[in-house]
Amino acid sequence: MTSKYLVKFYFTTLLIGTVISTVISLILEYENVTSYLFTGNIGEFLAGLVWFITFGLLIATISQVAFFIYLFIHPLGMGIFKGFWPYIQLLLIMYAIFDLFYFRFYEVGVETGFVWGFMWIPILMIVVGIVVARFKNKQVKNANVFIPSLFFMVFITAITMIPFVVVDDTSWIFRSVFAILVMNAYQLIKLPDYIEASEREKKERGRITKSDINDEKRKELRKERDEKAEQERLAKQKKKDIKRDNQKKMKNRKRGSVKNKSN
Repeated sequence: MTSKYLVKFYFTTLLIGTVISTVISLILEYENVTSYLFTGNIGEFLAGLVWFITFGLLIATISQVAFFIYLFIHPLGMGIFKGFWPYIQLLLIMYAIFDLFYFRFYEVGVETGFVWGFMWIPILMIVVGIVVARFKNKQVKNANVFIPSLFFMVFITAITMIPFVVVDDTSWIFRSVFAILVMNAYQLIKLPDYIEASEREKKERGRITKSDINDEKRKELRKERDEKAEQERLAKQKKKDIKRDNQKKMKNRKRGSVKNKSN
């Protein structure tokens, strides 16, 4: 992806997260901040608005960092664990859900004893994660990406949410969880569109980047490796065929000599 579309992808996600978080903050803090707009205290309102926007930018940045970490972790896990990676992802998803509930309940909910109030976040993440993962799986035609998508929407989101769920004030959770879920869904679903648009623009302009050159080199090396492997396979097969033919000739000679002796 070219820098143009990478920047566009970054700032679009940043704008989405900031707007969602800021709107929710204005609703939750109506009496403390938003009401100043209607009473004429513009300075007080702008001060609160700047703080909400700053917090929204922080949330959006955390979400984007988590997404790029996921893009690194997923292929690394596939390379290390290979066929076991989907099962490891499922275990991590279950651990994240339990930890997200237990960690917050243990920190701020033991004294209250109100369990259900601490379960809605994991439930929301599971529901949204399943919906987004199914949509992403339909979007990708030549592979099954349901588990990796669910892993990102649940496990990575849970990791991102840890700093905000340990506080007793639930308003911080509302300000973060919805923005993070929407941003994560947007990044997961829309990234291929940005990559496709970038590739299409490069073809239209006839532009060749260093990344394209590296891709071509990798394709050539892969082709040479495949051709070499095929040649080695054919050579081994030829040796096997020659060995088998020699064994047949030896058997035929032995049978011929036995027949001659019997005659």
